[in-house]
Amino acid sequence: MSERLQVIICALVIAMTALWLPYYQLEAGSLLNQYDYARSEVWQQPWRILTAHVFHLDATHAIYNAVGLLIVTALFAQHFTVRTWFNALAIIALVCVITVWLIGLPERFVGLSGLIHGLLLTSLLLEWSKQGYAKTDWLSPLAIGLLCFKVLLEMLNLMHSSVLLSAGDEFGYIHLGGLLGGIVAWRLHRKRLASIAAQPKPDASTTHND
Repeated sequence: MSERLQVIICALVIAMTALWLPYYQLEAGSLLNQYDYARSEVWQQPWRILTAHVFHLDATHAIYNAVGLLIVTALFAQHFTVRTWFNALAIIALVCVITVWLIGLPERFVGLSGLIHGLLLTSLLLEWSKQGYAKTDWLSPLAIGLLCFKVLLEMLNLMHSSVLLSAGDEFGYIHLGGLLGGIVAWRLHRKRLASIAAQPKPDASTTHND
């Protein structure tokens, strides 16, 4: 099985989990309050750093985000291994939570959208760097610019989401945290690639056949 397909399967597992949880929440009652991001409790209950991104407000919220995660992953899976993809998600999740905590808004949130924004930015930067940041490759920087502009409009309360209406007008800060996490994940991913490239290759003259 190719590495690309393995990455897409991992995204599918997360997407299916996110789709199943809203129905489980209906039976479990206050489950969301135990696993969402809560500013006053996140450092005492650090599992919220990860679980907040998998839980959703309702099934519609989960469907949109599950589809988004699958699309982004399928488009850019060639840039990742399973390990580097999960590393990117973990970094984005942590930076997103730290950003929201430092800003102070929102007090609570759930959803994959912060991760999706971060993963999309990481992927676009990897795609652009693969082309050597060539001036002729205008698509990647254009997409990056539009993504950042979208988040800016959300933070200025000039762009609204009917899906996130019940989350208030503060979801732009979650997406900002995702973008910052995406930059950190991209930098660490690039350093790993550079370290692999710098490793000395085995001398062919020293290899022997049995």
